[in-house]
Amino acid sequence: MKKLIPILLVSLIISSCTSSTQTQVDNIIENRPQDLASFYDQEIKWSKCKDDKRFECAELLVPIDYENPGNAALTLALKKLPAEDKNNRVGSLLINPGGPGGSGTDYVTYAEDAFGKRLMQSFDIIGFDPRGVALSTPLDCLTDKEVDEFIAFDGTPDNDQELKESMQLSINLANGCLAVENNLIAHVGTKEAARDMDIIREVVGDEKLYYFGASYGSYLGGMYAELFPEKVGRLVLDGAVDPSLSGQQQSFDQAVGLDTALKRFVADCPKHDDCPLTNTGDAGIKEMRSFLDSLDETPLKTDDPDRDLTQSMGVYAVAGFLYNDEWWSYMRQSLASAFEGDGTDLLVIVDLFNERQDDGSFATNSTEAIYAINCFDQPSSATEEEVKQLAKDWVKDAPIFGDYLAWGNLACTIWPVKDPNPITKFSANGAAPIVVVGTKFDPATPYKWALGLSSQLSSSVLLTYEGDGHTAYMRGSKCIDDEIENYLVDGIVPDKNIICPAIVKGE
Repeated sequence: MKKLIPILLVSLIISSCTSSTQTQVDNIIENRPQDLASFYDQEIKWSKCKDDKRFECAELLVPIDYENPGNAALTLALKKLPAEDKNNRVGSLLINPGGPGGSGTDYVTYAEDAFGKRLMQSFDIIGFDPRGVALSTPLDCLTDKEVDEFIAFDGTPDNDQELKESMQLSINLANGCLAVENNLIAHVGTKEAARDMDIIREVVGDEKLYYFGASYGSYLGGMYAELFPEKVGRLVLDGAVDPSLSGQQQSFDQAVGLDTALKRFVADCPKHDDCPLTNTGDAGIKEMRSFLDSLDETPLKTDDPDRDLTQSMGVYAVAGFLYNDEWWSYMRQSLASAFEGDGTDLLVIVDLFNERQDDGSFATNSTEAIYAINCFDQPSSATEEEVKQLAKDWVKDAPIFGDYLAWGNLACTIWPVKDPNPITKFSANGAAPIVVVGTKFDPATPYKWALGLSSQLSSSVLLTYEGDGHTAYMRGSKCIDDEIENYLVDGIVPDKNIICPAIVKGE
């Protein structure tokens, strides 16, 4: 079974807190120097990137298994945009775009759109592909054709045969990941990725970590703070994840968040001449549901003769558009074409989020990585009967996305590995101030998660953006951008509980 997984969609974390968490963290920190000196002491060699000479690229070795660091190593890919103002350089800013499975090296490539001028002047901005992802030693589990099949298959099975076939696709994915050498499938969790970040911090020469993480990147940054509170410099966690919630609760919250965002789109749609909906309010939501249900029986033709737009892909596309309210105009255009029988425009957004290229290949392994990391971090024991009931219940609160996200709870039931000692609360006692950012109508990381994470972190300061879309930084709010940049560049900690108003479109 599948989860709804646009590239920035947050990971789902198992919720049961263990009493051994702090002991585990202490052991990790205490054991670092003896076992890991060769990794911490390595010299990083930057060279001009082949694709763009503005950037510098490098590779770094980290242990596959931190419990047995001498057994085997994997390679991390790094990409740096050097600080423009070298005389006033603050340090290195490590970044992560989310996913899990998002490429940090790609994130740096688009730094001019993703980060403000002050950050680019003051920091070497460094993106890295986390372990198992993209240009780092990848967990490549499926062929391109198999990934296409995986994305297209029905996410809300209607009968036993569809359920059997869908589960088999997940089993095939797991088996493919098991076949990757050095048992990498068992070492792609967020905890080990956070430990990789500490090696990066040391090797690039920073005493403390400066970090910006979006969506799942907030979870990765929170994990770092929990493991290495004394190494926290300035951390921004945007589109925050609450690790104390069960995976099932997070799935439900996401379903409600996506439906809430869709309701706001439906309410906004009639204000525009190109709105394809004939109804508003609840009737407009029902119209969307009817359209998506129609794809189950009759997928739409696209300009690709080998691929029709299935129901699963339609749901995926609608969710993707909701990530940014600036995309709502394209959503209206795409839905208008789809209502007339052409699924091409919706297929474009599906391919964009899965990084599918024109030749049918995939630029990265993000589709595989998000399952491998999620399922390791969040093992599931949900049964088919339990999920069937969840699907019936959740559509009452989330009529578009409820059943789809409910069925997604089966995705990790068959996964063969899991974190034996999950950390499910981030307090980061002793850490410097950490800025947590939440967007009021965020569809993917609901605002309540920012409240939850902020309440756990002992030194957190919460920034709230009262707008739409996923994450808040560089979305047009000068209030949000100034607070984040003043903090990262100058160390000015925002006042507690600052609320930044939504941007009024057209101003």
